[in-house]
Amino acid sequence: MKVGKFTLTAVALTLLSVSGWASDKMRATVHIFDVVTVGSARLAAGEYTIRWSGTGSNAEVTFAQGRKIIATVPAQVDQVRSGYSNTVVETDRRTNTLTKIALPKQSFSFGSNPDISGN
Repeated sequence: MKVGKFTLTAVALTLLSVSGWASDKMRATVHIFDVVTVGSARLAAGEYTIRWSGTGSNAEVTFAQGRKIIATVPAQVDQVRSGYSNTVVETDRRTNTLTKIALPKQSFSFGSNPDISGN
């Protein structure tokens, strides 16, 4: 009986550590240098943690500062390496709208979508 409980505990701890490791892979730190709009939310200049979820070419990206969620937006995901070694933020200079975030292994494109929500 003790061996069974030990095995169950070991399996549970392994699963928890794997899920924690996987969730760390789905986040990045982004530096925004000017006020930009993404969806209906305005992001002030500063450092943001982005987290994303979803499968395939669609994702939901959350922008947060500390524990405060600033915006959640849908994005198109490109799983091809960007060619950049650091995070690159692209904006439309005419409208100050965030259009793309390129990470070393994938990129997120933000377009005009009515489902975008700012918090």
